[in-house]
Order: sequence, then C-alpha cells, then structure tokens
Amino acid sequence: MIPTLLKTQISPILSKMIDSIAKSILQFILSFVVLVFSATAQIHLVPYDTVNLIRNSESLQNPWAGGLNCPQFSTIDLNNDGLEDLVAFERNFYGAVKTYINTGDQNAHAYNYAPEYAYGFPAMHNWMLLRDYNCDGKEDIFTSVPAGIAVYKNVTIEGGLPTFELVTSLLQTIGLEGVTPLFVSPPDVPAIVDIDNDGDLDILTFNTLGSTIEYHKNMTIENNGNCSQLDFELANACWGYFSEDGNNNSVTLYDTCDSKASIPEKSAKHAGSTMLAIDLSGNGVKDLVLGDLTYKNLMMLTNGGTTTNSIMTAFDDAFPSNSTPVNLTVFPAAYHFDYNNDGLKDLVVAPNNPNTSENYQNIWFYQNNGTQDIPEFVYQGNYFLQESMLDVGERSYPVFFDENGDGLMDIIVGNYGYFIETGNYSSRLMLLRNTGSIVLPEFEIISDDYSALGQLGFEGIYPSFGDMDDDGDMDMLIGDEEGSLHYFRNDGVEGDSAIFTLTQPNYNGIDIGQSAKPQIIDVNRDGLPDLLVGERSGTVNYFENTGTPENPAFNTLPSIEEFGQVDVMPECCTGYSAPHLVEDSLGNYMLYVGSEQGYIYQFTNIENNLNGSFYLMDSLYLHGVNISLNGFDINNDGKKEFVYGEFAGGIGLLKDGIPGGLGVRDQRDDLGINIYPNPTSNLLILNFEENNNFEVSIFNYQGEEVFLNGLKKKEEKNLELNVMHLTPGIYFIILQNNENEVFSKKFIKK
Repeated sequence: MIPTLLKTQISPILSKMIDSIAKSILQFILSFVVLVFSATAQIHLVPYDTVNLIRNSESLQNPWAGGLNCPQFSTIDLNNDGLEDLVAFERNFYGAVKTYINTGDQNAHAYNYAPEYAYGFPAMHNWMLLRDYNCDGKEDIFTSVPAGIAVYKNVTIEGGLPTFELVTSLLQTIGLEGVTPLFVSPPDVPAIVDIDNDGDLDILTFNTLGSTIEYHKNMTIENNGNCSQLDFELANACWGYFSEDGNNNSVTLYDTCDSKASIPEKSAKHAGSTMLAIDLSGNGVKDLVLGDLTYKNLMMLTNGGTTTNSIMTAFDDAFPSNSTPVNLTVFPAAYHFDYNNDGLKDLVVAPNNPNTSENYQNIWFYQNNGTQDIPEFVYQGNYFLQESMLDVGERSYPVFFDENGDGLMDIIVGNYGYFIETGNYSSRLMLLRNTGSIVLPEFEIISDDYSALGQLGFEGIYPSFGDMDDDGDMDMLIGDEEGSLHYFRNDGVEGDSAIFTLTQPNYNGIDIGQSAKPQIIDVNRDGLPDLLVGERSGTVNYFENTGTPENPAFNTLPSIEEFGQVDVMPECCTGYSAPHLVEDSLGNYMLYVGSEQGYIYQFTNIENNLNGSFYLMDSLYLHGVNISLNGFDINNDGKKEFVYGEFAGGIGLLKDGIPGGLGVRDQRDDLGINIYPNPTSNLLILNFEENNNFEVSIFNYQGEEVFLNGLKKKEEKNLELNVMHLTPGIYFIILQNNENEVFSKKFIKK
C-alpha cells in the first residue's frame, strides 16, 4: 500500500500496479507519507554530462543527448538570453521533448543539450509546434489531440523554467456547419503561420479526405484589435486551388473545388502530409512545401496569388532543385529557422514516421546562401545535431562491462538496429572504452560492431554480462527481439580483452515472447548466477539457477513469471520492461525497471520476499521512450552512476543529485492540475483544468506536514500558495477532492 499515495503523478501507470485508495479514510492514507518520504531509496539522479566521449579523436559536444529519430523542430528562448534555442519533439507513440540551448556561435555547433528545460512541457503525441499566438514574445504550444489541436499558453515567469498552461483541449473553428473542432489528421503536421499578414496566426490543414487544404483564418485582430484570443473561421476550403492525388503525391493545379466555400468532392482518403508555409520568392505570399507519408521527396508549390487569394501556379517535385533534393525514406518534414546564427533562416528536413525511415544520419541541413526574403537552400549534410552525439539507430541498450580487464568500466551498447529498409535493421554492439581514470572516466568509441555480432543476423541485441561457468571471467548473454536468449562464452585471457564465442544459441529454450532484456545476477543469494528478463508485455521474469557454479541450469519457463508483481505496461499499450537489480548502500536489493513510456521505476521490499509483491517507491521520467538502465560506481565516489538507453538510439549518463527540474511528467488527462513555476522560490500556482473543490497540504521528504488547509473553491481556476518560508528541497503537494480522492504532485523549492 505504500505507493498508493503516489497514485497519480509519480507515474501514469501506478493505478494498474497498486491497490486502490480507501477513499473515506484520509488520515489512514496520509499515514503513509512518513513511510514513503523518509525512505532512503528515492530516485535522486541528474545528468552526468561532464564525462567526455571521443569519436575519431574528437570530443563530442553533446555525447549523452539521447539520439534523434523523427524530431520535429521549433525555436524558443528557453533561458531568456535573447537567443532562439531549439526544441526537438521526438515523434513516437508517447512523444518526447528534447531541449538545446543556443550558444550564439555562428557555426554548425551552436546548440548544447540542456534537458532541464524540458520538464515544463506537457505530455504530447503525434506533433508539436511552438508558435506565439498571443503576441507576448513567448512561444506557445500547438499540439495534436484526437482529430484536432490543443493549445498551451506560455506562462513562464522571468528567470524560471519553461511553463505552459492549457488554453483549450480542442481548438474550434467556424465552418460550413457552425462551430466544429479544427481538424488535423494525427499523422499530419499542419502549417501554423500568418497567411494574410494581418498579425495573427492562421492555420492550414488538409481536410478530412486529404486532397485539398483548408485555410482557417484567425479573426482575433479583426474582432479584438489584438492577438489575445484564438478565433478561427474557415475562410477557404480549397486554399491555393490545387488538389493532391489520393494514390500518390502528385498535384493538380487550378482545381477550383467548385467554390471557395464548399468542401470539394474527393474520394481519396488522406494518408498523411507535412506542411511548411514560407515565402520563397519575396512577394509577401506564402508558398508551400509538402511531404507525403509514402514518398521520399518534398513537393514545393509556388503561390502566384495574393495574401487573400492564394493560387498555386507551379510545383517542384525535387525540392530544393538548385541543390541536392530531399530523399528520405519516408514522410519527410521541413522546418525553417536560423540554425547557424548568421541571421538567415535555414531549412532542416527530418523523417516524420517512426519505424519506417532512416534512424541514423537522417536529419538533412540546407544552409540559406541567399537572403531572408529570397532564400537559397544549399545542402550541407545529413547529420544535423547528430554529429555532436552518440546515436546507434533505434532502441539503444547500454551496460557497464570491463571489456579489456584494466579495472575501468567500459560501456557496451546494444540496439534494435540501424535502419536499412522498411522491416530490415542491422543489430550490433558498440564498444565505448573507458580511457580515463578510476576517478575521472572518459570514453572513446572503439567499434560499432563489437565482437562482429552484426554478422549473425539477430533482430535486436540486448546484452548482459556475468560469470556463467565459474572460470573467473565475464561471459555474455544477449536477448533478442523475438524473445530468445543466446549464450556467448568468454574465451579471452585474464587481464586482456574479452573474446566471445557463441556456444549456446536459443539458450535453454527460453522464450519470453518478445524483446528479451536480460540481467545476470544472483537473485536469491545462493552463490549462483540467476536471470531476470524483461519483455514487451511489461513484466519481469525470474529464472532461478538450479545447477552448479560451473554448469548453470535453468528451466524453459520462468520460476516466477511476474517477479514482484511488477508490470510497467499501461492498459493502452506495451511495456518493454528492462530490469536492473542492484544493492543499495545497506546491501539490500533495489529493482529498477525501465519502460516504454520513458519512466524508470524503483522497487524495494525484495529481500526475503521474492514470491511477494515489491513496493514501488518512486519513478523518474527521462526524455525518451523504451528506457533501459544500468548502474556502476564509475568515478569511485561511493555512489552508483547510471547509463541509460532509449528508443531514439542515444544513451545518457546520470549521477546522484537533486534535479533542477522534476523527472516526473504530469499527465493532463489523468489529473488536470498543472503547477508553475517549478522550481519556485516563493509563489507556487496550481492551475486546475476541471472545476472541483480541493483541500491542499504540503509535505517534505521527512513526511512532515509543512503547509495545511490550502483551499480551492469550485469556481477558481488558479490557487496561489506562498512557499517562501520553506527550506530548499523537494516537496509533495497532497490534494483531496470532494469524493475523498487523494492525489500528489511534486515541486522543488529553490
């Protein structure tokens, strides 16, 4: 029952993993606060980004930034220094935000990875664009919701981390049938830009059939004389007077669609398109750059009309034709911003569909060698931002392992694979050798096909190391995406590099279903190496070793199929559990489990309880998907450092510390309560999306109640709490509504 108190905001899936709260016994629930908050097993981890990583004799600028697969780029001033910083929204089922601070340098290495700025962004899916809709100089969020758009206002205070407040969960427009949601198909990326140059943001989106573009004009300036609102109406159901073919990405020009006010009769069903509306000829009207779901190229349409009557008069299906045309497998999307700080907006192109396109060296950069009014985009390479980071394609899986026996922990990175073609990936291991010292680690990329495993044709390679034959060296066990394990004996010489030989493929006939993520560790402390194996369905399998130190023996079926009753799979999706069992400072086991949703979960109550249920003590949200974790004290400070992998193919390092932002991603659909600024030094604002009464208390990490009886009335949208008197640290806000439901939120007092 300990984790019940933390039901909502420590994790979006806790309701499946714990007992329900006894609604009518508030004091009973609050009694758990002391137990939870006084525990020493809280996840206090921060990025360990000072560790050097060398590739081809050069130090990487952002080695631990986590990789990029299908990023959507927007700019925003994150740190209030007057420079446009960069936000990459990684498109996948859950979505992930990655933030980069602009150094101001006029070169191709102007961005430093800064994950602390990402914590204030809400949970989002499909697409996200930052645009300033209310003309206050701060970019707001437009993002996908089912069949439409949600908008968040930027409410960041001066000197604070980015914070956003929901304005509308479904943007409306006035169409032919009255007020309706402004439709955007989930695969699409719309164009949100001032089409008519009147000072407010308009929206271009394909209609429900997907053959023609609707122009939704923002009437805020006309109705209010300012940009304060979001008042849209359908101004043209056939903007540009062209149509896109339903079977390919060709276009028909001068398609009048019967009239500007009628919805065109087209039978083709929309598959997916990306849009970038920019003026390419300096005539003040917006041309259009289109990407299509099933094609590699970008289509550019020239606008020969006016700001109030756009007409596409020509097209270029090999854009930019003056340079190397875009050729990305598949569904390219274009973004327009000043990448190299030369005062001219450049063009960046990235894939927009996970699993079907390149996942490595796949972000194309075109430098603007023309002018701001008439750009000339010239191809510079396909490695934008990725040149500064480690990226192994898709689903990286790193573990610490002293590969050459020098007493320094190296890193072996497995992966699902590098994209070759749709449905075909090359799975390999990468070796990062520790060339530093026992107190100052430094890594160098030695091989991107360690032990030549890429030649064996595995689908996914997820490694673990342990002495499986009691000969004093570490053998290797890998899991694959098909759910099997494969045993590699270490035939190397003591004190030298390991030499692995595949001796038992399909080890012991074990098959856990899909995505086997193994760990070799003595779970029951009987001196024999046992196995923990994560899987796609989100549970952890425990295989007890019933053999001898020289000859381990495992049953085909797990000894415990749901170890500790751990299940990190939410009801909607898959789990992709990745277990890592370690000892805490007192020698007791703690279990960390990575998950598909981007969380690391921490469990205790393991000792003498292998057949029972473990306690979920805390969680940490990392800015990625398919998270795996592995720990070791690599700098001899007495505390474990952690390396983690993620879907986008990069890896990150973490060390002990209290984060400047919280590793907890609030779920708007679960609770509807936003907190800002966070961290704060004096005033804390609770923004409530739903009308309800709440009683509010604040507890510190020692379980002491430090704030009592904050009251929010039903009609109030915001509740302001003065926390100036609190000492710096991490606190929990406990909220109880009229139905005696209890929720919790975290915040940091600076």
